[in-house]
This record gives sequence, C-alpha cells and structure tokens, in this order.
Amino acid sequence: MEKKPLRKRINELVFHASRYTELVISIIILAVIAALVIALVYDLTSMPLLHMTSEYFTQFLARALSLVVGVEFVKMLCKHTPETLIEVLMFATARQMVVEHLATWETLIGILAIAILFAVRKYLFLKPGASNTSDTFEN
Repeated sequence: MEKKPLRKRINELVFHASRYTELVISIIILAVIAALVIALVYDLTSMPLLHMTSEYFTQFLARALSLVVGVEFVKMLCKHTPETLIEVLMFATARQMVVEHLATWETLIGILAIAILFAVRKYLFLKPGASNTSDTFEN
C-alpha cells in the first residue's frame, strides 16, 4: 500500500474540514429559517384579516421570499452544482424585483438577468453523466 504525500493528506484534511463546516453552517441556517417560518406564520395568523393592508402584504412577501432564498442558499451549500447556483441567483433576482418595486429600467434589467440565467441553465450545462464534476478528491 502506497502512502500519500504529506501535502495531499493536508489538502484532503482541509477539504473535508471545510465541507463539514459548510454542513454545520447549513444546519444552523436551516434552524434559523425554521424559527423565522414559525414567526412568519404566527404574525400572519395573529393579524385580523380585515386589518391586512398592501403594505403588510409587501412586508410578508419580502420575508417569505427571503426565507425561500435562504433555503435555496442552503441547497447550494449542500450540493455544489451549477444548477443550484443558478437557482439561487434566479430566486434572489426575482425576490428583489417583486419586493422592491423597482423602476421600469431596473425591472427590465432583472427580467433580462433571469432570462440569461434560464438560457445558461438550458444551453450551457452538460447533460448528467457527460462531465466529470465531483466535489471529492480523486484517488
């Protein structure tokens, strides 16, 4: 059995430590998101239906979409693929456009950005099994 060079063993150790650190951070983020979902539902159910205004709905939508972006971010941390990165960018861009009530030209730029992200996802990614993408070290 051949012994690995010290540098390769250190690289693997650092890689695995960073991977586990990402997973721990993902669990913490998910716990915070779960707590915020409970708070969001509580706020929604405690507000009398007839007292809900468009401002309240905008705030609710901003909070809910921020949680969705957070969930997508956790997926990106756990699954290192270009698809998850594109999804996070699409959700974040869409959230910004919906919540912030942007100017017309800013909305147009957001629409173009999402269209470009869809095109990248459809035409530039290799089909599954066609690439050698792996987030582990090869032996």
